[in-house]
Amino acid sequence: MVPCQTHVLLKWQEHFNSSWAAEDSTHTAERDGAAALYNKLLHNKEVVTLAQPIQELVGPRLPDFECESSASAEKEEYLASLLHSQRWLAHRVLTQTAYTLSLHHRLLVLQRIYYALHSKYHDKFRVQLPSQSTDSGTECGQLASEPCLPGGLSKIKSGTDVLIEMGVRTGLSLLFSLLQQNWRFAASVHPESVLCNDVLATASSVLASLPPLSLANENKIPSVGLDCLAQVADFLKKTAVSSGVGGADPTGRRLALELLLGLAMQRGSLKFLLEWVEVALAASMSSFTSTQSSSALTSQKSACVGFDVINQTLFQMRQYLFVQGFSVDSTNTQVLKKDADGLCRLSQAALCLFEEQICNLASHCLCSCSTDAACPGTESDTVLVYVWGSNSSHQLAEGTLEKILLPKLTQGFSDAQ
Repeated sequence: MVPCQTHVLLKWQEHFNSSWAAEDSTHTAERDGAAALYNKLLHNKEVVTLAQPIQELVGPRLPDFECESSASAEKEEYLASLLHSQRWLAHRVLTQTAYTLSLHHRLLVLQRIYYALHSKYHDKFRVQLPSQSTDSGTECGQLASEPCLPGGLSKIKSGTDVLIEMGVRTGLSLLFSLLQQNWRFAASVHPESVLCNDVLATASSVLASLPPLSLANENKIPSVGLDCLAQVADFLKKTAVSSGVGGADPTGRRLALELLLGLAMQRGSLKFLLEWVEVALAASMSSFTSTQSSSALTSQKSACVGFDVINQTLFQMRQYLFVQGFSVDSTNTQVLKKDADGLCRLSQAALCLFEEQICNLASHCLCSCSTDAACPGTESDTVLVYVWGSNSSHQLAEGTLEKILLPKLTQGFSDAQ
């Protein structure tokens, strides 16, 4: 609601913007056209007239001249207040003339039309630059984690956001390039000078120290953070399946897989767990292919992952099932075997994670949904009814409100079946 100097209250209704945007503003040049459009405002109750203040019509108090003569300061004050009252009265009379009222009506109608045009078409004047489109095929020419405005327009970023995003993205690119360069250098010159594995191990230890599901609520993570997670996950996937000269060594691939699994558990989504299973199977196949192509004299070990890491992951998922009240009986056909180095085969770990936990979670969800659907109408079921729309004839049983724009919980239909 916007206060106005013409003793009216402006209450623009958003659902009338399309109608007002289609109006021809040239009709306000004629008195009849302006009056018709102003009557439309009154009919839609977008303009509410207010009572004019009456305290301004009270004249100045006369000084007392009976006892003694008044001072010159009192006379000047009285004359000034008298002139002010006369000026205000003249202003009040002029505002009641037909010309002034017609002018105010024209101004209100034009203000309403311009507001509707601004609200409906303002964002469409932002032309998207062709250079904003990315190779990943995401909509709106921006990052997948960045929200889009209606009409496929990108969100306008401030200078600070752009600088932060530029610094973070360039820093990650530099870090990934240094890690890959170190792997290539260690593979060709000095195998003992691998520094990347220490970086991945440190990142895994930091991630393990976080509380569970720290990255699950993506609504509280800024777009730059989601973009960083996507870049890190993509780098870890490429590292896990890399093989041959220039790729990561077996220890680096194992640490990349463990870090990727930790990120998937912290994000708490089935999508990321399935992505890890896919990457693990691809890494296992890549390791098997490289082993077959190597010479018989070279003993290359198959892809492995930490036995304790997989056990800890399975324990966390079983703990979730226990908290939810589901049984945690293991029906897994895959048996993890721990070798002398504390590792287990990657293919077995991926199949175990998929079969025992992901399939069990899906079956428990299906059982709970079928149980709820099989017992409708019980006393414990709560029926909530929301109403919205026109209430001009009190058909929604919501008091004196004539229009309900948003769904509102009502108590009038609490016994609905």
